[in-house]
Amino acid sequence: MRRLDCVSSVILFLSIICVAQEAVAQAQPLVSSPLSPVEVNQLQTKAQAGNSVAQVNLGKAYEDGNGVPQSDNQAVKWYRAAAEQGNATAQNNLGLMFRLGRGVDQDKVEAVNWYRKAAKQENPSALFNLAAAYYNGDGVGVDDVAADAWFLLAQNFGSQPAAEAAKRMKEEVGHSQSAAFEKIGDMYQKGDDLQQSSSKAVDWYRKAAENGEGRAQMKLVSVLLQGQSATNYGEVRGLCEKAANLNFPPGAYCMGHLYEQGLGVERDISKAAKWFSAAANMGLAAAAFRVGEMYWKGEGLKQDRISAYEFIYLASTSDLPEARQERERLEKELTRKELEKGKAKAVEWTRQRQTLVLKGKPATVN
Repeated sequence: MRRLDCVSSVILFLSIICVAQEAVAQAQPLVSSPLSPVEVNQLQTKAQAGNSVAQVNLGKAYEDGNGVPQSDNQAVKWYRAAAEQGNATAQNNLGLMFRLGRGVDQDKVEAVNWYRKAAKQENPSALFNLAAAYYNGDGVGVDDVAADAWFLLAQNFGSQPAAEAAKRMKEEVGHSQSAAFEKIGDMYQKGDDLQQSSSKAVDWYRKAAENGEGRAQMKLVSVLLQGQSATNYGEVRGLCEKAANLNFPPGAYCMGHLYEQGLGVERDISKAAKWFSAAANMGLAAAAFRVGEMYWKGEGLKQDRISAYEFIYLASTSDLPEARQERERLEKELTRKELEKGKAKAVEWTRQRQTLVLKGKPATVN
């Protein structure tokens, strides 16, 4: 397990090693000046009345021994009281107490849990601490992409140590940030680790897409199409074409979808069929399924029952339940001879593309 070690001369983030190792430097500063008895009394009164800001400040006073006897136990008590009310600073500071075992039994997993709560509120210190935890494998598994993503977020919200960490991670390790950009987009879009925001997801997916990442391009397309804005279609088409030119199957599927629906282009079922066929030839089961449907109905392709069964059969070998259902339906309607020919064509299609395995749905295209 890697650690940010204060005595190592080769560890990444050399200038912030002691910050991450001791964790305390990323506690948000609260009360710094000496507290008078009157101020302490006022804090205690407000804290006991449930004021979360006063509870945090009183916890910090106890942690530092500022105006009151130093007591980690009391610090934890008041941090927890504020943290349970959703105060992000308290959540981060409570995580630090668990990380260091101050006032509580050391529990790095619990520390990460509290960092997460504060990070979801975009607290810069918590974002940094969560990144350091992922980099070190400290209470969570080592994950460079996650670490980079959280460092970038912390930097975005004003953490200077995070800015230095992200810079060194990029320059010294040569770590591609595209995956981190994409991960941040995922987190904003899903709304699990961060507050859901499609607009912020778009911003981060764009950063990843600029580096030519086909998967990120299609995730960006998905969010843009969800907006149903005509102004997005030009960008959507450009992204789909780029992904298709990278031989990324969902890109070709997306082009078929645009032509089929007439989104930003003149509706053209024949062109849609060509793009769906291209995606199927790249190994996308959903495209093979769509080609089979088009052969069956004579949409964009000359009606051909055998070819329809060929592509539905191919799609059914993947994890598409609708393809399996359609195959069963066709097997009740086609003659035995038609089924044999269709299956033989599917086998030949597979033989000609020996290394190609059909894979599921393009979940990023609506």
